[in-house]
Amino acid sequence: MKIKICHLTSVHSRYDVRIFIKECRSLAKVKNFKVNLIVADDLGSEVVDDVSIHDVGKLNGRINRIFRTTRKVLEKAIELDCDIYHFHDPELIPVGINLKKRGKKVVYDIHENLVEQIKIKIWIPKIFRNIGALMFQVVENFASKKFDVLIVPQPSMLNNYAKINDKTVLVENFVIVNIDSFKSKKDFNNKNAFHAGVLSKDRGLLNMVNAYELLDDSNHLHLAGNIRFDKLDEFNKIMEFSNISYLGVLPYKDSMDYYNNTSIGLILYNNVGQYYLSYAIKLFEYMMNSIPVIMPNFGEWVAFNNENNCGINVDPLNPIEVAEAINFLNNNIKIKEQLGINGRKAVLEKYNWDISKTKLLELYESLSHPFQA
Repeated sequence: MKIKICHLTSVHSRYDVRIFIKECRSLAKVKNFKVNLIVADDLGSEVVDDVSIHDVGKLNGRINRIFRTTRKVLEKAIELDCDIYHFHDPELIPVGINLKKRGKKVVYDIHENLVEQIKIKIWIPKIFRNIGALMFQVVENFASKKFDVLIVPQPSMLNNYAKINDKTVLVENFVIVNIDSFKSKKDFNNKNAFHAGVLSKDRGLLNMVNAYELLDDSNHLHLAGNIRFDKLDEFNKIMEFSNISYLGVLPYKDSMDYYNNTSIGLILYNNVGQYYLSYAIKLFEYMMNSIPVIMPNFGEWVAFNNENNCGINVDPLNPIEVAEAINFLNNNIKIKEQLGINGRKAVLEKYNWDISKTKLLELYESLSHPFQA
């Protein structure tokens, strides 16, 4: 008899890389697991790669999502009557508590340090951010003690959450290595940079733009992903420069084409929220694609680069320093190539999803014992 597993999200897309592509598909390959995924996107239900996706519909507005959508997620979760529930959004904490009261095994997958992120959420008035972060921390700490397992993606988060619940497991959000995308040798002579993912001020959007303002047109920055601005003139500033292109949101395959034609990666986060943490999926994407990374000179980024020698640490708020680092790499091709080689080697050896997947499967094996015949 198969063990029924259910992943739950009210926020993420059904094909979210961490939830669906990495976790659900990895679990679905285990012969005695039956994997379900509850989503709320209004795209209908389907079965993909042996994962049964159940859509509860999408409601407009944050308040509707937090209260009415989470209720629908709970109702579907109860209907499915699974053995293990694994939820991915903090707003589903009450759902997890409810399922735990029903005698179910419950896993809370903590994607980010939300206490720190609340302090920089632009949709929350500044006067309420600190008190909001404190209130959430109290609720999360109380609830986290009740769940069977907590999953965190960052080593420093492991230390913090293990103090709350000793059944806290580190499952890093490492990349899936795509060997087929490296059949040809990378051209390190090109001066292209590519950044895919959410683009905002705190995530370094203006820091990148300000640096490229100082560079000539032989250097080109391609930006892709959802873009967020506090002010319209910030978007207009990006469009002013001929060496910066905004590509919109790209399909994964198109993103890989840009990675293959890129020789410099940029991560220029501001030192706010959780951006002092170095285990960003963007970092590992660059490294997997043999791209040297210009990264922050604060938090965990310095130690990470010292260990792996895969880029250059800079002050993200100093456009001159960033521009000089870009020029240095473009003027020293052998160094640029070696940093890229170092990064890819590190991913193949210690920062790939196969390593994280082993931890996930071991965790589920331990949770499955009561249900195994």
